[in-house]
Amino acid sequence: MRLPDFLIIGAAKSGTTSLYVYLDKHPQVYMSPVKEPQFFAVDKKYEQGIEWYASLFQAAHPHQLCGEASTDYAKYPQYPETPARIAQTIPQVKMIYIMRHPVERSYAYYVHLRRHGKFEDTFEEEIANSNVCLDGSNYIMQIEHYLKFFPKESFLFLLMEDLIEKPAEVLNQIYDFLGIEQRIDLTQNEEIKANSFKTFFQDVIREKITKPLKAIPGVSPLANRLPKKWRGWVYNNIIEKSYYGKEIKKQYLPQPMLPETRQMLIEKFRESNNRLAEFLGRDLSCWDK
Repeated sequence: MRLPDFLIIGAAKSGTTSLYVYLDKHPQVYMSPVKEPQFFAVDKKYEQGIEWYASLFQAAHPHQLCGEASTDYAKYPQYPETPARIAQTIPQVKMIYIMRHPVERSYAYYVHLRRHGKFEDTFEEEIANSNVCLDGSNYIMQIEHYLKFFPKESFLFLLMEDLIEKPAEVLNQIYDFLGIEQRIDLTQNEEIKANSFKTFFQDVIREKITKPLKAIPGVSPLANRLPKKWRGWVYNNIIEKSYYGKEIKKQYLPQPMLPETRQMLIEKFRESNNRLAEFLGRDLSCWDK
């Protein structure tokens, strides 16, 4: 029965999808076919049993390392049992934890939840009523919860800022950590996907704007006769900029974070960031802006 040799445990909206995509392309690595199995975090998934979980890796070749990426694994206290479950099942597992500016991660995660219909409040209203968007940005809290069950050596701690600026170097760190001998630069022509929500909302808004127009008799057949480039020009330069298009965008685009909210959160995370910097032995003063 194959179980993972390593886990990408988070943080959500910090480049975990990019790490998953990179490693999935390496011939010595087998990533679970679906990102976010959530087995050790979500009770209903855990109750499906170890055989179900192992089935995710049954297609792996003997020479391949098995891995998966589930950002719910670093969402304490929402999923408090996760580290204990991992320790009980795969105590020798290695874990990769990638982090980013905590305020930016909190807002990105808010947008992620909002696009999936979890709530309609503004960011300010949400963080006033709940810590769901904030807890995952208290990285030292997440780490300390894991250290009750695993030694520090079980983890590779990364920053998304480094993944963006020097992805090949970060990938080599991962190779060293996992013991992968075949060095391949898998980062070429791959975009860091931590902010893919922007593209998502552009697609959602375009669908909301064009769907009623396509319902008008004759419009859809006419549009389909136009070359794709022309359709894009008409949408970008006429439809989207019209009063109708602007009103639709107002309904679906999330409001940006207020400057005073950003400053408040910078102060809120300052103490935990300082503790994290001491733990990592790294300057994180760039997060104080």
